Amino acid sequence: MLDSTQLGRLVRRRTPYQHPDVPFVVLWAQKAGCTSVFKWFLWHAGLLDTAAQYRADEEGLSIHNYETEVFKKTPGYLDRLVTRIEAGVAVVNFLRCPYSRAFSSYMHLHNRFYIRFERDGIRNPGLELRYEILEAVYGYRPPVEYPFSFMDYLQWLDGHEIADIEPHHATQYTPLYALPGVTHYRLEDFDAAVRAIERQYALPDSSGQRTRFSSAHHLAKSPLQGAALAKFLERGVSLSRSPKYLIPEVGREALAGTAYGDLIERIFHRDIALYQSVCP
Repeated sequence: MLDSTQLGRLVRRRTPYQHPDVPFVVLWAQKAGCTSVFKWFLWHAGLLDTAAQYRADEEGLSIHNYETEVFKKTPGYLDRLVTRIEAGVAVVNFLRCPYSRAFSSYMHLHNRFYIRFERDGIRNPGLELRYEILEAVYGYRPPVEYPFSFMDYLQWLDGHEIADIEPHHATQYTPLYALPGVTHYRLEDFDAAVRAIERQYALPDSSGQRTRFSSAHHLAKSPLQGAALAKFLERGVSLSRSPKYLIPEVGREALAGTAYGDLIERIFHRDIALYQSVCP
């Protein structure tokens, strides 16, 4: 069991969601449905409308700006979180398919705004990581729009301590999973999972609100398959693409049994083992 000091340190990296009106704490990870999960949690806390109206001065998604600048800045938030966990509150966690998440994390480094950020001197963790990978691929720091492939990205990850890098690219696994009473659900089963959770804890049925929980920043996907998909993965993604540029859906079906899948299985073996242990 984690002691108070360890627990206090761990909850600062990916601070779980907690609210007195919700009878459980939610663990989460970047690139694993955190926007939808947070909106669902806020709805049960009675704060979704307030969060939707929040407008921050900084770059980023308003819902996550509300999360970091308002929700988790509530006085005593961390102390109450640790107290509730130590008291044995139920803990819920959503896991995303590690193959899909790996590709999503790769795409996270292809934000078209990075060209403007570089031009205007705006600092951004994703941009800084993109520079680091570009330097590893090209041997110097090229302009930000230079491409790198999915394989370049995975090989870079494989050469680093995966648990300690920028959280959008780190493992979903956290020592918080060792807490007693953690229940894991597959993100891909989100609708069925939240129905079960709401029934278990006698919470209001959110089924009529699901469209409000969606991640509006996700784009439509292309139907690329086979040789066309292989060529796409080999060549990488341009930063200076048009808004009509479609990204393919890439997950376990496309990657398992390939060199990409082999690397993902080595890098994210703990996530994969846990994900496979969760009943769909």
